[in-house]
Amino acid sequence: MASAELATNSAYDVITPSETLIGMEPVSEIVETAIYSTYLRDAVPISLMLVGPSGAGKSKLIMQYRAVRGCHLTTDITSMGLQQLLVADKERKMRFIIIPDFNIVLSHRQSTLHLTIGNLLSAMSEGTIRIDDGRQIKETPHDPIAIISAMTREIYSGFGKKWAALGFSRRFLPINYDYSLMTRLKIQKAIAEGKIGGMPLQPKKINAPPDSEVNISQEQADILMVFSNELAVNIGWVPLRGKYQNNEYKPRALFTGKQMEFSPHVILRTLARAHALRDGRTTVDDGDMNFVTRLIQFTRYDQAPQL
Repeated sequence: MASAELATNSAYDVITPSETLIGMEPVSEIVETAIYSTYLRDAVPISLMLVGPSGAGKSKLIMQYRAVRGCHLTTDITSMGLQQLLVADKERKMRFIIIPDFNIVLSHRQSTLHLTIGNLLSAMSEGTIRIDDGRQIKETPHDPIAIISAMTREIYSGFGKKWAALGFSRRFLPINYDYSLMTRLKIQKAIAEGKIGGMPLQPKKINAPPDSEVNISQEQADILMVFSNELAVNIGWVPLRGKYQNNEYKPRALFTGKQMEFSPHVILRTLARAHALRDGRTTVDDGDMNFVTRLIQFTRYDQAPQL
């Protein structure tokens, strides 16, 4: 939920009256860092899926970045729509796509869904879209594109093991969270005082040069190698449908098997460099390493952090 205050983040182009989402600063930091990963040289940008309760500000948060250079906001996407976007982007300026509600993508019929997901995953890793429907151009090359989207824990739970089977866990970094009792009380107080509005948050504008170089030391990379094992285990957990107990929905989780830690290591290395770039630095420091350790806590479904 949002509360009015003056925006003074250094990532803004100008200082404007805005709103912030109460208690969501840790998630905002993760989202912004992922966006900055699209400006790193020699790095595949990091894609996120925010997973939280209904009404927890997921879509509102990510839509703040709709005006960022290289962003494309869409409420739905198909393989054909994605291909048209890439074809139109001849100068390859598009760097990431915001889909406020991923449930719309999942609502397509099965054949359309599988093709869409396959091309989304391909666009995220290779930047290439392939559609063999009789048209002359079957393959559309592009630079890799990051995708940021959101879904509720109930929808994520219903999707269950398909998340891993379809390959989502190899491309999307799941960011799980819930509101603590203290944050809920703060939101209720803000509502009672009339400080929360229903309008979209002011767009954020990120200042980052394209293809930035950020250095990370061998010692830091070795430390991240250890953390990558923990991340590999965390993203091996997928939700199963829960049971109604005392009128409360309690989704369960199942460990489907640990990923090889190579990809998680690359993800953490990229995020550490992106966090440094977010702070305007060209070298990773202890603050960036601490950010990575905090982020790992958000990647386990069955132990979602309380904001």
